[in-house]
Amino acid sequence: MSIAVHVLAIGTAIVVAHSEVEFPNHSPRMNATYLLASPPPPPPPPPPPATAKVVPQTIVPRVVTAPTVIPDAIPVVASSEPIVDPGVQGGVEGGIIGGIVGGKIDPAIPPPPPPPPPPPPPPPQPADGRVHIERDKPLPMFPLSQTYPAYPEDQRVARHEDSVLVRYIIGKDGRVKMVEILAHAQYKKFDDAAMKAIRFWRFRPMIKDGQPVEVVHELTVNFKLDAE
Repeated sequence: MSIAVHVLAIGTAIVVAHSEVEFPNHSPRMNATYLLASPPPPPPPPPPPATAKVVPQTIVPRVVTAPTVIPDAIPVVASSEPIVDPGVQGGVEGGIIGGIVGGKIDPAIPPPPPPPPPPPPPPPQPADGRVHIERDKPLPMFPLSQTYPAYPEDQRVARHEDSVLVRYIIGKDGRVKMVEILAHAQYKKFDDAAMKAIRFWRFRPMIKDGQPVEVVHELTVNFKLDAE
């Protein structure tokens, strides 16, 4: 038994002797391949800015030469711009030349005439209930039939001219109700022609305060011939 154990121990020692493992003392090396090449050169610097070329200026003095010949007549050069009178300071546009600032009236200039007086008021209407129209003024009524008096033939042949002043009254119905002569003509036929025509005049009635009223009118009837 002891012999077998010794034999086994000796065999184990032989095996251990032939199977010893050695560990390296340093780390494994790694091999790498490098390309040795020089880097590209840097770009050249930018050129310096161009310097402006200064051209020296030569100042030539202006020489004014007086004329040697004086002309007899000096021409007048007309200005292209109109001459505007600035006027008087403090004046009013449209004022009179020679006026005085402040509005004083020059004794040499007569004062303006006074304004005309206002027209007189119309005469009061008579208290007869009628409307009285001023002499020879147009009637404020619409005419329905108003034929002017005919010229008497014998007076036309004789080249007579005349006038008649009449007063007529227009009724509430618009018809002429009365005609009278205030100033007769020189020839009676003119009176008759005026009376005959005016009697047949008709108008639309005049309305006052919603009611028809009578109208009184005076009219000068002129008989005139055309110039030949």
